[in-house]
Amino acid sequence: MREKPLEHQIYVSQIFSIVLAILLALGVSLHYNLVTKRNSLDMNIKNAGIFISGMPQVADMLNKKEPSEAFNNRMDELTKELNYIDVVTICDKNSIRLYHNNKALIGKTFVGGDESPILHGASPYITNGKGTLGSQRRAFFSVKNKEGEIIGFVMVSVLTTSISQLTRNILLVFFLLALVLLSIGFLISGLLYNRLKKILLGYKPEEFRKIHIERKEVLDALEEGIFAINTEGELILINESAKKILELPSIPEYGTKLTELYPETRLPHVLRTGTPEYNISLMIKGKHIISNRIPIIDNGNTTGAVSIFRNKTEYTRLAEELTGARYMVETLRALNHEFKNKLHVILGFIEMGQPEKVTDFILHTSMASTVAVSEVTKLIQVSSIAALLIGKIIRAGELGIRLTIKPDSSCEESELHLPVELYITILGNLIENAIEELNEQSNGVKEIEVGINIWKSGSILSVDDTGRGIPASIQDKIFNKGFSTKGNGRGAGMCLIKELVDQHHGIIEMESEENTGTSFTITFTEEETSCIR
Repeated sequence: MREKPLEHQIYVSQIFSIVLAILLALGVSLHYNLVTKRNSLDMNIKNAGIFISGMPQVADMLNKKEPSEAFNNRMDELTKELNYIDVVTICDKNSIRLYHNNKALIGKTFVGGDESPILHGASPYITNGKGTLGSQRRAFFSVKNKEGEIIGFVMVSVLTTSISQLTRNILLVFFLLALVLLSIGFLISGLLYNRLKKILLGYKPEEFRKIHIERKEVLDALEEGIFAINTEGELILINESAKKILELPSIPEYGTKLTELYPETRLPHVLRTGTPEYNISLMIKGKHIISNRIPIIDNGNTTGAVSIFRNKTEYTRLAEELTGARYMVETLRALNHEFKNKLHVILGFIEMGQPEKVTDFILHTSMASTVAVSEVTKLIQVSSIAALLIGKIIRAGELGIRLTIKPDSSCEESELHLPVELYITILGNLIENAIEELNEQSNGVKEIEVGINIWKSGSILSVDDTGRGIPASIQDKIFNKGFSTKGNGRGAGMCLIKELVDQHHGIIEMESEENTGTSFTITFTEEETSCIR
């Protein structure tokens, strides 16, 4: 059997709940009302019986056994005043009616047989009996003379038909009330459904449920881990990738404190400050992770925070391959350019008719590329970094600048503890700045020395040049975004370096002396980089 849509189930559940609540409330109220009415009727006939049996005229009539016309008129008026009473009868101790509001029954014997206890001295009581006029609710009271002897009794009653009619009237009122309440219930249910639809952004509950399921499937299919918290720091969303990265045995329950699952998280800090954090590197369970932490803002208020993170190991490997390939291409272009220059020299000697110089040139000229490749690959064993350095060495050589690698440099793939593109960006910008500076220098020694020392617990990068130096007046501005002494549209490189160093909690040191040169040293340590969470 096909399952009903969610909105149908919700609507039916609402109607059922409302109907059940109304019926229960009306049922309890009706029962209470009927019991109250019955008790009220019993109290009425009891009070009427007490009053009538206590009248001196009643005792006088029973003593004389002959009612007077005045007494009958007085009792008729009293019975009419007691409009809730159907029958009033006064009998002697032989159960002969001396008064009855139905005059045709006066002088006849009392019917029902439930008067015996009152004639034998019983206290006043109420019974359900059957008399001449039908079933009744009867109250019996004895009448005594001055000596205390029972000389008769008074019976006051309400016909069962009157009670039934009263009950029917009450039921009718309650039935009409139930119809009104049910109509109101249906109206409220419809309003609640429309309100719910509005809260669900115009979607029907079934559509919203499907969207939720589909989006959950999409989130679970992502390689990125995602989790979100509310203002209480409780987990409101987590996908399968996050579960795997955090090595959780199962998806946690909604409302679990995130700090219980991942104590090192800084997501509550983002929740408190409302400031997003992007591209943060950290280690989780031995995995290199890159994370974005973003506050959730609703009407200007921070209502939660979400963390999006991914295992960067595979991405890093691919990025290294792509970055290395790019620098390899640049290096090959530089080698091709240098090779063409050498061929042009040889061609010139041939055209000049000096073949002996061709031989000397070939024997005594060592291509800078050969030296560069040999020196760099021996010290730097990360292909993308080596490609960068080789390309820069060749480019610098073409500009008459000597670029060398410090002989104590060391860089192996297994020792990397930070993303390789970080090193490439920093070294590339520093070396390029040094080349541009020395290329503008018309005389003097033009040398750049690069040092790279990377080990598992840290790394040191250094770039020294023999340029004109940085004036003391602007040294504190060189890392400002957009600041440059080379014109508009420049100044992004040094700012980027500073951002990367700060992001990975490194230290950047600069020493510069005018007309002597500039030295940049950047240090990263394992304690600094591992504290990022």
